[in-house]
Amino acid sequence: MRGCSYRVAMALLVLLGLSPCPAGAQELKEESGFLRVKIGGRESRLEMLIVKPDGPGGKLPLALITHGKSPSGLRMSDMRAASYSGVARDLARRGWLAAVVVRHGFGQSDGPFRGEGVSCAAPDLAPRIADDAREMEAALGALRQRPDVDPERALAIGESAGGLAVMALARERPPGLRGVVNVAGGLVLEECAEKSRDALVAAVAGWRGAGYPPQLWIYAQNDELFPPATVDRMRSAALDGGGDIRFVEFNDIKPPEHLIFNRARMRWLPELDNSLRAWKLPTWPAELARTEFARLGLSERAPVFERYFSMPGEKALAYSPSKGLFRYWFGAPTIEQARRNALQDCGKAAGDCLIALENNARPKAEQ
Repeated sequence: MRGCSYRVAMALLVLLGLSPCPAGAQELKEESGFLRVKIGGRESRLEMLIVKPDGPGGKLPLALITHGKSPSGLRMSDMRAASYSGVARDLARRGWLAAVVVRHGFGQSDGPFRGEGVSCAAPDLAPRIADDAREMEAALGALRQRPDVDPERALAIGESAGGLAVMALARERPPGLRGVVNVAGGLVLEECAEKSRDALVAAVAGWRGAGYPPQLWIYAQNDELFPPATVDRMRSAALDGGGDIRFVEFNDIKPPEHLIFNRARMRWLPELDNSLRAWKLPTWPAELARTEFARLGLSERAPVFERYFSMPGEKALAYSPSKGLFRYWFGAPTIEQARRNALQDCGKAAGDCLIALENNARPKAEQ
């Protein structure tokens, strides 16, 4: 699209959350460690990454983020909270204390994995889903005790099996949970995919009641694990059970992909912003784009300029004062690289390009 740079290939590592990024003009503070929780009366230690704005003290809303499940036991051991640092930083820049929690049996969290009892011979997924929901509820409860967390404003976000876990968490109505974001949520057994999809729908159909926190569901139409027919059945079951669901389906993810959580953040983060505003929860203020557009004296493509603020970091926006045009770059490995790329693209159209924004803030020299 003209007016911005969609260089996904060069940004792939960051969109996968695999490499650390400096915070640039919006300073962030990161904390790695372990969260101690009680699950079923027994204390467990879960790997954790905290990312939050590095500013004055005070209580921040909590965004609890959790992961999917690899089909391989070896890959489950390779899971790290840092793999989701990109998403955590995006939430922190929206004003949240973002906490990535690695569930029991994954990464450096205590084990063993709790879901081994599910098989094609006994594909009842409800107990496994309930275990994951209890674990998320314990993590949420522990994080709400932090002095820097506002216990009355929490959001739970998960992908794949983690998306299913936060959907089930909503049914427990834990204190403070104000919304749930399910990205490609579900669980499937590769050896009997159709049978386990039926079991997945049956598990969702078992959730009954009203008054649950609102949910945002995001799926790709060409998801190889959860095709539209399965997702439609899940959504119908959840709605019949009293769920409050906003549903978003992308129909042009290329290549066909289940792992849109990290790889397609540029697609679903704007939808997250829309839901956060509807739920009256923090995100970047809508007036910010209008104010900055007017400040820079720009004369073209206001909607494209607005989309910049929802894009994943690291990102920078360059503009030409003389021509009133702009170019931006997102998903770079560092803020310095984002700045260089934005200036290079802008320089192809004008000779007086300057950096106007680094992530969603003005450069330090202008602050």
